[in-house]
Amino acid sequence: SSFVPPLIYSILGSSRDIAIGPVAVISLLLGSLLQEEIDPVLNPLEYYRLAFTATFFAGVTQAALGIC
Repeated sequence: SSFVPPLIYSILGSSRDIAIGPVAVISLLLGSLLQEEIDPVLNPLEYYRLAFTATFFAGVTQAALGIC
């Protein structure tokens, strides 16, 4: 759900229904999904590790699509 809307937006060039910032949509979705999986107060180390891993793979995917 965080990958398809920016992809469609990039193909069509505009959308009256969504507003895409540089990383706003992905950041909001990632933050809300991570808090559902791991409590950042009880397990801060696990939370940070999961956040860094998820953002790393999201960045790799976006960079690969940008190169293609």
